Amino acid sequence: MSDYQAFEVKVGGCLERVERLCRHLTSGGKFTDNTPVSIGDALMSLDDSYYFIVGELAKNGYATTIASTLTNVLAVLEQIQAYDAAAAIEFGMPVSDTGEPNERFKGMVARRDRLITDYVRGDALQQLGATRSRTRSTYLEGTGRSIDRKNTVYDNTDVVPGRFPRGYGQRRD
Repeated sequence: MSDYQAFEVKVGGCLERVERLCRHLTSGGKFTDNTPVSIGDALMSLDDSYYFIVGELAKNGYATTIASTLTNVLAVLEQIQAYDAAAAIEFGMPVSDTGEPNERFKGMVARRDRLITDYVRGDALQQLGATRSRTRSTYLEGTGRSIDRKNTVYDNTDVVPGRFPRGYGQRRD
């Protein structure tokens, strides 16, 4: 049993990924109380990453609990969580005296953001089997008006029609 919250295919898998990504901060490939980043700090980063992902799932209409039978979904979320936790650990260990983010941190953040964009904000997790309780388009259309409001406006004959007729601004040639 792990001491942190995680989306994992196997118990302890997310911590193993972080230890692999931050091998230079471990002792023999493991975080301990004597490593530059203690095991307690690493577990705290994993917990923070878990809640970050839960927020992303909720924001994008997914159920925040993932069944253990959805191994493909758990594997993707485990990877996102590991990159987020590793980026937090890297950010806490600056390599310059001014404390600027290093290239490893920037690469991990870019990878995490790409995974979130491709899987969570799109429909890839849903295609892998995750439950989406609402689609993003349930509440918005291109104008930012809700679909229910749009239907109400279109059914109302007292609404002033749009200012620009169809084809306005198109080139005549």
